[in-house]
Amino acid sequence: MVPGELISTLRTAFEDYITPLKYVPYNTDPTIEKTILHTKRVVENILILADSLELSENEKHVAEIAAQFHDIGRFWLLLPENAESKITDHADASIEYLKASPVFGQLDEATQNIIIQVIKSHNKPELPKKDGEAILFYVKLLRDADKLDSWRSTSEYITRKGGKPNMAIELALSEKPVVTPSFSKTIIEGGIPNKADIVTFNDFLIFQMSWIFDLHFKKSFQIVNQKQYIRHLYDALPKNDSVIEIYRMIRIHVENQI
Repeated sequence: MVPGELISTLRTAFEDYITPLKYVPYNTDPTIEKTILHTKRVVENILILADSLELSENEKHVAEIAAQFHDIGRFWLLLPENAESKITDHADASIEYLKASPVFGQLDEATQNIIIQVIKSHNKPELPKKDGEAILFYVKLLRDADKLDSWRSTSEYITRKGGKPNMAIELALSEKPVVTPSFSKTIIEGGIPNKADIVTFNDFLIFQMSWIFDLHFKKSFQIVNQKQYIRHLYDALPKNDSVIEIYRMIRIHVENQI
């Protein structure tokens, strides 16, 4: 169980941890502000999904904690005291933070385990099918909430006018206006491309479009449809038979889910 007063203390612990990162020498790193905003939006998203599923207050608290701390490892990795750590995966770093947190330690062991396992799996290619139904449910919830905000971020970048940062450069991707044929083929054949195989920014957009087939809740599909996230990605891509076919497949899939 997660007592109401403890959820409030955990929120404060998060704010206390990130506050120094808003100032020198960290405030020159644009990824910090983006990650802070991303975390806030993922929390908002997961609570919207939780309400749509009529979860109990305790279930909402578990979902919120997982969302609040799922990316805190990105900050943990920036701190000098962790410079010698061999940890490179931000989910693993988030778990290291939680294991050392006195506030998180006030949760009962079963709840701690669920949250740790959910964060561990939130950024993996496949769902943790052997970890039990409760963990699988919360992983799906967090992954949906996470994707919704990643789509929000990319969509805002694409549709923003005027001076904007070059996302392709930020991601170290080629700006060549093509989609790697193997990416399109994998999606059309019912698979999800490997993130490691992304070469161009257009590959990245197609990759994000393919996430729709890894979405789990009706409310998530409703939000995607309402916000037109997939349409924004599609509009930014060069049009060929493969891209058009993928968009057609996605539209049918979304319509079937809502």
